[in-house]
Amino acid sequence: MNLLNTLKNIAYSFGANLTSLCISIFMVMFVPKFLSIDDYGLWQLFLFYFSYLGFLHFGWEDGIYLRYAGKNYDELNRKTFAGQFYGIIALQIILAVLVSSIGQILVLDPVKRTALIGAVWLAPFVNFNNLCNFIMQITNQIKDYAKLLLTEQVVFFFAVVFFLLVFHWNEFRYMYYAKLFSVVGISLAGVYLCRRLLRPRFYPLKQVLAEAGENLLVGSKLMLANIASMLIIGIVRYGISMGWDVATFGKVSLTLGVSNFLMVFINSVSVVFFPIVKQMDEGQRASAYAVIRNMLDIILFAALIGYYPLKCILDWWLPKYADSLIYMSALFPVCVFESKVTLLINTYLKSMRREFLMLEINVVSVVFSLIVTIVTVGIWHNLDAAVFSIVLAYAFRCMLAEYHVTKLLGLDLKMDMLEDLLMCGIFIVSGWMFDSFLCMTLYSVAYVVFVLVHRRSLKQIIGMVRR
Repeated sequence: MNLLNTLKNIAYSFGANLTSLCISIFMVMFVPKFLSIDDYGLWQLFLFYFSYLGFLHFGWEDGIYLRYAGKNYDELNRKTFAGQFYGIIALQIILAVLVSSIGQILVLDPVKRTALIGAVWLAPFVNFNNLCNFIMQITNQIKDYAKLLLTEQVVFFFAVVFFLLVFHWNEFRYMYYAKLFSVVGISLAGVYLCRRLLRPRFYPLKQVLAEAGENLLVGSKLMLANIASMLIIGIVRYGISMGWDVATFGKVSLTLGVSNFLMVFINSVSVVFFPIVKQMDEGQRASAYAVIRNMLDIILFAALIGYYPLKCILDWWLPKYADSLIYMSALFPVCVFESKVTLLINTYLKSMRREFLMLEINVVSVVFSLIVTIVTVGIWHNLDAAVFSIVLAYAFRCMLAEYHVTKLLGLDLKMDMLEDLLMCGIFIVSGWMFDSFLCMTLYSVAYVVFVLVHRRSLKQIIGMVRR
């Protein structure tokens, strides 16, 4: 790949995701300040349901992503893509009607029913937007992808500011309206960017369905792997939502949201990283994996130090959530394990066309998550144990996936994996048992020792950057 274009694409993606991070910080710092605990819990439950809307296409869009990756935008057949666009939109409308009708009958809790039905009626917009995003990515239109991401975040930000800060409408419904405006805004931007593919001229229905069938067949494995990946934490969060009230769910979700800040930066690189790895030969992939892994370790473990001042700020700013912020020490390492899986492990598995292995790993991890949720929520009914099970499930998935990837690459990184667990263990134990200053000191000492042990790798990474 052209290095300059690659750096430009990373810069576009990074800029858009940096804006998203700033808005996420605003949401975490200010929204709980203005909403009541119950309204914030309802908002978090809505976002929990909303996060699964992207799977209601059943792999249709993932198939398009895999089959047409690498094409130029002008090479995409207008009639073929028009049929897929309108077919996906029709499917989402049908599903929204079905889910909301079933929810009215089966979901007895009015609060949870409101969150579910409110989320599912955004599905047509969400999956139209996802397909537009995919098209921008597979045709290497990263600048336009960044525009779509920025449109959503900026509209959402100004809508929230308008409702909460200007008019002081501090209720869940106005947060919902802000989300509605943002997904509609990005849909309008998507219509403009993909206008060439949206003219209602397509092949006969039989041919449209045949194309859809091929996309579903190819994309279903990747979609199932992604669903399983989300269920790893989704099962635990659902268990917490069922075992405790909405306010408790909102408090745990707040700490988890803070813990995932670093993922914004990882996602900005992962969008561009896949085609680079795809073009490497096997020998390059193995050597690059070790270098990238060491670089990630040094960056991610350094980033964990930011937990300590952040916790002090949040204790001061959000006193009504102070009792739940202790969970940040347990949940912060989630970003370490998830970053490795998202940026490194899954990228390598997809580049080697091991989607089924991804699925197997995630299914095993889901079963593990289900078992620990049953034990911690159903049997013990212990909130502390339930929260700890989140990082335990992520660590299990990361270690299992990395074992398989290193086996495929012919690498032996067992000691490195144990070092990762040790560093995260030191961070969690020190953060849980001691005050911020002492635990920051203990973890910082451990980090310095870690860097000294890997000083050769650090010198190699610095040398590569300078070149």
